Amino acid sequence: AMLNFDQSLFLKTYNELIEEKSLTQIFNEVFIPLLSELGLLWQTNTISPAHEHFISNLIKQKIYIHTEKLQFETPTKNDEVYVLFLPENEIHELGLLYINYQLALHGYKTIYLGQTMPIQSLEDLPKYYHNIRFVSYFTVSPTKDDIGEYFERFNELLKKSPGSQLYVLGHQIQELSDDMPLGRIKLFKSINQLIDSL
Repeated sequence: AMLNFDQSLFLKTYNELIEEKSLTQIFNEVFIPLLSELGLLWQTNTISPAHEHFISNLIKQKIYIHTEKLQFETPTKNDEVYVLFLPENEIHELGLLYINYQLALHGYKTIYLGQTMPIQSLEDLPKYYHNIRFVSYFTVSPTKDDIGEYFERFNELLKKSPGSQLYVLGHQIQELSDDMPLGRIKLFKSINQLIDSL
């Protein structure tokens, strides 16, 4: 479906899968392996960025639909509010969208802010909620060289909300040194590790 930009084939295949599997199963068993293969296909010039954008947007569409269904339900766990955002210059939101879906599925209240959010734009949230779990996904930004400074700046925000924390996932944090000061920032190596911690 991706190689031929065939939306009908994607939808037909997805509808067959969803009859037998949950979105969680489809994401883990089909979408994750597909997205991993995309990286290899892209590096060998087998596909173009247009192919990647096409299939990513179709996957996002399915996550949005399932998330919206859950958002009609009143959250059952109100002790924490999850605020999901991507840092400045970060646009890769597929993982974050899926985390938002999983949090809603587990009964948590979520506030999805999306792509390229400066830290200062988050400063109003502690005025409304005192126990925030900020969640972010660093795919390309901030770079490994800038993460230490980013964490310092974010910890300044967290000082204004003593019950809050920042959870970070993504490619850029996979090889951080163990001696980096984190304060109230917690690193997760995978989406499943974060979901399992709920």
